[in-house]
Amino acid sequence: MPSNKKWIFLITLAIAVISMTLFFIALVNGWFGIATWGSGAGEFCEAFRPGLIKQPANTWSNLGFVTAGLVMAWQLSQGVFSANNNSFTASIFYATFFSCLAVLLGPGSMAMHASGGDLGGFFDMLSMYLVASFTLSYAMERFFSWKPWQFLISFALILISCLWADKQNFHIVFGFFGDFIFFVYISATIIIEALNTYVRKLKHKVKWGFASLGTILLAFGVWGLSTTDGIWCNPDSLIQGHAIWHLLDAVSVYCLFRFYVSEHKEDIKNQTSEIR
Repeated sequence: MPSNKKWIFLITLAIAVISMTLFFIALVNGWFGIATWGSGAGEFCEAFRPGLIKQPANTWSNLGFVTAGLVMAWQLSQGVFSANNNSFTASIFYATFFSCLAVLLGPGSMAMHASGGDLGGFFDMLSMYLVASFTLSYAMERFFSWKPWQFLISFALILISCLWADKQNFHIVFGFFGDFIFFVYISATIIIEALNTYVRKLKHKVKWGFASLGTILLAFGVWGLSTTDGIWCNPDSLIQGHAIWHLLDAVSVYCLFRFYVSEHKEDIKNQTSEIR
């Protein structure tokens, strides 16, 4: 690990401070737009409250993402996983990139729930697209042995395609086209990660992969029961199913991170011994 690994945490912390500061500046000045959700809840149950933060539970729960990103960055900066040889531990590029991305998921989703405005909703969807762009590009990076610049081109192209889909008016399978393209890219990620395991022979602590998947499935279940008019929906409560969804998502992102940093190649020496 390079001696400048301390920059992983310092850069991530700076991104957290800057993004949260910009979030509050935009919110105070009404840049996210006026609340346009009609009933004041959308499909997220929590009733709009007077004041700056329209949905406090659904807003502040997104700090889970900021916390997860900072924890990742701190652990990487301290060389906690340096025994494993993978893209996260070999350089600061992917370590910093993913930690910062995790942090940005927080204010991205907060923009929508705090304001109820259309631009806030766009930033919420953007956070989803960032996840899909990273996971698919990073899966391909390891399968094709890409350099960072190739990863960045892939990330940018996937993100652009998501933003294009977000602007389309037609619906397909999972609602609007932005949701559908997100599902397609996540599915492609799972397929390529399987190829990384069985073709590229990359080894991981699989329990973290299952933990990430299991947590996100649980999150979907909680959200499904907690949508507006759902059986767990109580609009006036500060305990909101969608807020729990955010916290579980943050846990899922951290588990995915642990899956990534556990990666190592098969021990060639052990393979030789088995052949003999």
